[in-house]
Amino acid sequence: MNKKTLNIDNPENLGSRLRCPHCGEYLYPADLETFALCCYCNGKIENNAELEDFVIDPMVRQWADRNKNQ
Repeated sequence: MNKKTLNIDNPENLGSRLRCPHCGEYLYPADLETFALCCYCNGKIENNAELEDFVIDPMVRQWADRNKNQ
């Protein structure tokens, strides 16, 4: 079975971004927080575990940073 993965990167460790598989624009977690649609072309992004991890990653990092020194 050929599983297609999302094109996610984190340039200069500034935050993850995803390249829309339909139009190629970069999307950030906040762009996909409510709907799995590209805000540029309305292309549907397949909802899977990889997309869920992408969307919640900023919240997890923020929580970890706050609790790092406790």
